[in-house]
Order: sequence, then structure tokens, then C-alpha cells
Amino acid sequence: MRVSTSVDFYDNIASAPVTDATVVIRDDQNNEFSFVHNPEGDEAREGYYMSQEEFAGQVGVEYSLTVTVGSEMYTAADRLLPVTAIDSLTVTVNDDEFDDPDDPGYFYEVLFYAKEPQDRKDFYLFKFYRNDSLLRDDENDIYFSDDDLLAEEINGVPTAGFYSFGDTARVEMYSISRQGFVYYNDLTNLLQGDGGMFGAPPVNPRTNLSNDALGFFQVSSVVSDEIIAKIE
Repeated sequence: MRVSTSVDFYDNIASAPVTDATVVIRDDQNNEFSFVHNPEGDEAREGYYMSQEEFAGQVGVEYSLTVTVGSEMYTAADRLLPVTAIDSLTVTVNDDEFDDPDDPGYFYEVLFYAKEPQDRKDFYLFKFYRNDSLLRDDENDIYFSDDDLLAEEINGVPTAGFYSFGDTARVEMYSISRQGFVYYNDLTNLLQGDGGMFGAPPVNPRTNLSNDALGFFQVSSVVSDEIIAKIE
């Protein structure tokens, strides 16, 4: 979990990490978990808070967050929902990418398969990796969906990007709440706005955080699968 200060939308600077916050997560089963700042002292993890004890989220349980920075307190809550399993991944060659001069050698495409439960309303966030590096078609892309866009049989849905021979492809599928779906939808609209004279002015994404804080407190179930990019 990262805590940082906000910056103006038009500022070309990174947000500053907050290193002295008090961070606590509680669940509706009367359990409490305290987080500490960067316990390993890693420079790359400034602003990140880790639980003092290992714990796993439980499906159906609501988790609440309290962050105190000086005299200011920020709170949020989210419920951990189930996620469907990934049945399998397959690799195919995309002929359209075979001779791409901008990305030579990257023409393997990964497809994933799953069964979407029809007896409940579900929302999903997807992350795709090439050799442990996050992979996106565009740097501002966020891959999320509700089950209205997914059929009961998810057959051969392409992942982001392309792979070269021998790359490891990993797909991660997260459950998110309806609040999370709204947040990612708002964030996508913000990131993909053209900022032109006739465009709508930027508006902060709707969030579950209090006290005008930015970002989102998300708890998720997650499943993942990997495959090597090659054709048998």
C-alpha cells in the first residue's frame, strides 16, 4: 500500500511519498492489522506500507482502511469478492505483427479462457506481464470489465501486447467491487482525455476514500496463470 501527497493535474512532477503515516486495516470480524513504512528500508519502496503480520483476505469480508497523517484522517472500505478461475492460456502467431518494423520479433499472442459465472454480478481487473514486466498496449491503458462484456464462455480473449519466442507470459485476474469498476472507468476517461479546448475539464475519479483523498482502497481475490511463448 502506498501513501503519497497529491500534485496538480498539470504538474510534471511525481507525488512525494509520505513516510510517517499511521496505517491500520480492520475487518468486520473484529481483526486489526497495523502497517509499517518500508520495513526493509528499500529506497524504491519509499511511501509503501507493509503489514506487521502476514494475513490473507477472506471472501465476503469487508475491510476498512484508516490512514492518519498529522492531524488528518482518511478512511475507506471495500468488500473482498470472489473471482472466477482461469481455465487455460494458449499461444498463437499473429500474422499482422509478424513483420512489424517497430517491434521486430514480437508476434506471439496469448489468449486466455475462463468460464464466467452467470449467477452473480462480477467486475474484473486484468494485468498482463511479459517476463515479470507489466505489459500494456498503451502506457495509459487499464484493463477492466464487468460481466456484461464477458460471455459465459470466455474463449480465446487476447491479452495485451505481443511476445517473442521463449518469453514468459503471465495473466492476473482480480475481483473488484462495483466501486472499483466506477473508479477505473473514471480514471480511464481522465487518462484518455485529449485535454483539448473543447474537451471536458479533468475531474478526479470517484473514490471510496474520505476527506478528498485521491486513489482507491481495493481488496481483491486474484488468480493467475503463466505460459511460455512458443508453438509446440
